[in-house]
Amino acid sequence: MIKNPIKALIIYDSKTGNTEKVAGAIQETLDKAGVNATLKRVADASQEELYDYDLVILGTPTFRWLPSQGILEFVDQKMSRHGKRGDIKLLAPVIPGKKAVVFCTYSSPFTGIESAFPCVKYLAQFFKHIGFEVAGEWYVIGEFHGSEERSTRGKLGDIRGRPNQADLDEVRGKVTALLKSFG
Repeated sequence: MIKNPIKALIIYDSKTGNTEKVAGAIQETLDKAGVNATLKRVADASQEELYDYDLVILGTPTFRWLPSQGILEFVDQKMSRHGKRGDIKLLAPVIPGKKAVVFCTYSSPFTGIESAFPCVKYLAQFFKHIGFEVAGEWYVIGEFHGSEERSTRGKLGDIRGRPNQADLDEVRGKVTALLKSFG
């Protein structure tokens, strides 16, 4: 259990269920640890004030090396709002007590994990610009739905059924380790 209650927000987009599975595992782990965690699809999160949370977790599927369109629009809207309010400062000072984790699910039958790097780095930069410490950049393999060939013969091998239990257990372990950084 957490000594001081942490308020967390998990925002995700999911096209095939891969990212939703990961977001659910994150929420489950936070709940078990006594964290006040809210889970929202990106379509329902536009009015959320990110600074109201100690921890914000943002997850997306990777599409052509980038976040989903819904996540891109969310980040653009938030950057505009924070810019107008003057929250974005030179040298991007970190606001004490504000942490973020960004994660993506990816299949990339062509180049593997390298195709997911731009997606996660893009989201990390968003949080750094608004003063959050980026406490995690996570990559989770997900099945390429709709193409058996791309799910079995691509760069990552046979990824059918992923994220699987082992993948979700790894995510749970990362969440548990992250919570230790809150003291």
